Amino acid sequence: MRGGRRRAKCSASGYQPTDDERGTTMSILGERYFKTSNAIYSYGLGCRELAVYGYLRSRAGSKDYCWPSMQTIAAACGCSSTTARKAVDELERRGFIRRVPTYATDRKGRRRQCNNTYYLLDLPPLPGVDDEEGQMRMTGEEADEETGGAAT
Repeated sequence: MRGGRRRAKCSASGYQPTDDERGTTMSILGERYFKTSNAIYSYGLGCRELAVYGYLRSRAGSKDYCWPSMQTIAAACGCSSTTARKAVDELERRGFIRRVPTYATDRKGRRRQCNNTYYLLDLPPLPGVDDEEGQMRMTGEEADEETGGAAT
C-alpha cells in the first residue's frame, strides 16, 4: 500500500467474494449477462437512474444485493460521483433499491464507513396499473376522453 495507509476491511472475517460469487447470472459465449424486467423502462427513470440501476443489477446478479463504491458506480456508468449519488438517491426514493451503510473498525479502533450495501427490491407497481387485473386504470379525464365526454 502506498504511503503506509491501510484500509479497513469491511467484513469481520476479511472474506472477499470472487467475481462469480458477486452475482453473475449467466454466461453466454464466455460473456457475463444479467437479467432484468423490461418493465423497468415503464417507470419514467432518467438515463442516469437506468444506468445505475443496470449496473447495480449486474453486480448483484441472483443475490439481489451488492456493495460497489460510489466511485466504482460512477466509473462504470460514465458519470461523476455526484451524478451517481443523485441517481442512487432517486432509485432509493422511488423504491427500487434500499441502501444500508456498512461500518468497520480499523486497527486503531476507529469506526469508518465502508461501501454501502445496495439491496435491489422487487419492482414497485407500475404507475396506472391495477395490481389485481393488470389492466390500466384511467383517471377521470382519460375516461371522459374515451367516452367522448358523455356522462356515464
